[in-house]
Amino acid sequence: MLVKASHGPVLVVMTVLLSAAQAAELPPVQVIASEGRDTSLPTSATTVSAGSLEHGGLVSAADLPSAAVSLQLTQPDNRNTGIFIRGLGTTGFNDGMQGSVGVTVDDVALGRQAMFPAHLYDIEAVDVVRTPVLGGPGPVTSVGALHIRHRAPDWHNHTALKASRGSDGLRHHELVANGELVPGVLAGRISAYNHRRDGVVDNLTTGRKVNNAQHDAVRAQLLWLPGGDSRARLILERTHLDENCCAYSVAHYSQASQNRAALLGHPLLAADPFSREVAQDSDNRRLMDQDSATLHLDTWLTPGMRLVSVSGYREWDMHAWQDLDGIDLAIAPRGGSELQHRQWSQALSLEGSLGSAVDYQLGGYYHDHAHRRSRSLTYGPDAARWFTAGLGFPPVDEALLASVMDGATVVSPGTESARHRALFAQLDWFARPDLGVSGTVRHSHDRKHGTTGRRIGGLQAIPPVPEFELLRAMLLGQPADSRHQLRDESLDGALRLRYMPSRAAQYEVAVSSGYKPGGINGETVSGNVPPTFDAEHSRSIDASVALALTDAARMQLTVYLTEIRDYQALTYNPDSSPLIPQMNNIINVDRVRSRGVEASTDLTLPAGFRFATGVGYNDARYLDFRDAPCPPESGQLFCDLSGERMANAPRWTGFADLRHSIPLSDTRELYSGINYQYRSDYPGTTERGQGSHVDSRELVDALIGLRHPHWDIELWVRNLTDERYMSAVFALNGGGDYGALAGAPRTAGVSLVLRF
Repeated sequence: MLVKASHGPVLVVMTVLLSAAQAAELPPVQVIASEGRDTSLPTSATTVSAGSLEHGGLVSAADLPSAAVSLQLTQPDNRNTGIFIRGLGTTGFNDGMQGSVGVTVDDVALGRQAMFPAHLYDIEAVDVVRTPVLGGPGPVTSVGALHIRHRAPDWHNHTALKASRGSDGLRHHELVANGELVPGVLAGRISAYNHRRDGVVDNLTTGRKVNNAQHDAVRAQLLWLPGGDSRARLILERTHLDENCCAYSVAHYSQASQNRAALLGHPLLAADPFSREVAQDSDNRRLMDQDSATLHLDTWLTPGMRLVSVSGYREWDMHAWQDLDGIDLAIAPRGGSELQHRQWSQALSLEGSLGSAVDYQLGGYYHDHAHRRSRSLTYGPDAARWFTAGLGFPPVDEALLASVMDGATVVSPGTESARHRALFAQLDWFARPDLGVSGTVRHSHDRKHGTTGRRIGGLQAIPPVPEFELLRAMLLGQPADSRHQLRDESLDGALRLRYMPSRAAQYEVAVSSGYKPGGINGETVSGNVPPTFDAEHSRSIDASVALALTDAARMQLTVYLTEIRDYQALTYNPDSSPLIPQMNNIINVDRVRSRGVEASTDLTLPAGFRFATGVGYNDARYLDFRDAPCPPESGQLFCDLSGERMANAPRWTGFADLRHSIPLSDTRELYSGINYQYRSDYPGTTERGQGSHVDSRELVDALIGLRHPHWDIELWVRNLTDERYMSAVFALNGGGDYGALAGAPRTAGVSLVLRF
């Protein structure tokens, strides 16, 4: 029996634990520094292993919250990936936005969240850091970071093949082949996957299934030990995505849209965010390609001094076409965007010891990226009728009215280039065997140049009627060209005190500042929204205690407080146009605050059971947001949201993972498992219009399998209990219509792994 979310996450977790037996490799919620954990990470960080994410079939970004609290990821499609830690972060809807949560892959920082892997394959672990990162492999971050680490080549010859089949036409294949090419000198590794799933949304107008999944990737690595104390690792990867994406069910129609549809006699599809149904007269398609090269070099210059170099290059191209009006009228049936992103980065660090009590790290970092983008929108023959319905326009011939907007196009080109330079130093002093102090200081320098523009074309000749000219002006805007440049500098620091009175206890207090550079709005803006936005600066304090109660029981507790000035947020601009307000503009919120508590446990239980759980409470609020946009239906332009809860910030997050294994013989093992996730409700958009609220959700995944040294066979089911939930909500326009990304449908399947 399931307990409803209204009874609270704690009772739900208890019910799940009492109703199921769980399996296989427990996610290592590592609360005490131990072998395999990077002790340079804060105690509040979580290292999530690959095995802990395997709840059946495949691993994606959405699985990370199943083993790490206070983390929220939304991935309606890769381009618009959203990452939030402790209620702070952003999505990638505006091309000028960088993430407040940094993402690195094999120590190379990604220039945009859209480059987040569609599928996590052959990974070693993911580090979830919940505080500003100063001395890491990428730019300093204002909130935290996700560090994805892939398995490196090793010195054993082995091959693994994995095949999964599931509902909704799921077909997933993975290959890992590792070998020693030159004994003791050169090793290689190839990893690849192929992923297909049928569409899960019905387009009632065309009769087609949309929102399918189709992506592939291959990664090749070489590990070279040239001799002495040096090593080199080369990583090359290619990713391709081609999907009929992205169609969102309507969560809410504004009163204006309902009135227009009624006046035109056009029935709208019922607003139901869980229907997985749309009525669109144009197809959606999204193509993405990413090529990457990473080179790791490290060598010991002396027995106590090591030089580390990480070089990274990325190319990311995206092309998308979609139905922009979202209904089966030709209002804005064609639109799209293109973006080509290039980046290169170089990190150098010198690490060593000064005697037995002091370790140091000195480093420099350079990151250069540039992108070229273009957005387009084409109006259809129904546009003028739709937008003039109920406005009292003089009666005219329908063909003449249609010609006012039919074929009119708005193209918005833009460019941006950015350079980030940084120097940092870290000193770790072990005053006593049980007492350590770490200090980090970092100076960052950023420069950005960019252009934005608007081109208007495709206009048909019409009579000089003032109402027609006004309609065009309100829908198309004016041609524009602008150039912008920004320069930011920041000096940030962190201090961490760690006290370990015994091997079973560890106490830590850390204070830090973080920084995220300003930028250029990726949209042509007007009215109250400026074309550029300021850098955000954070101040954070963390206090953690980690206890090993016994060899089989560990727990951790963290309390935290983070404040950010000039927090960068996405919202619509209510004073830009009375008919189609500009969407996804970046503004600065004067001051926000996030505070809360996180707790986690890791238990080894009798009879082959392992149990891990985590729960986080977060109170994220706007402290000073007096010029916030109002809900579109309010009739007001700007409101004071100071003191209100922040958007995309659930108050409660939690997970529970119970696993069980039974040896059947010397070579065979029966295992089973169940994983539970909880996330409470939250406002889904900054302006919090009607229909934009996201309700709480509870997800359960389960599996049972048989393991042998040479093969595994596993039966699994994902999203066992709840299919009626929203992963995220989006403004379909600036007028109060909202679309919803429904949660993943229930999927059952079988996976077979062969090892050679």
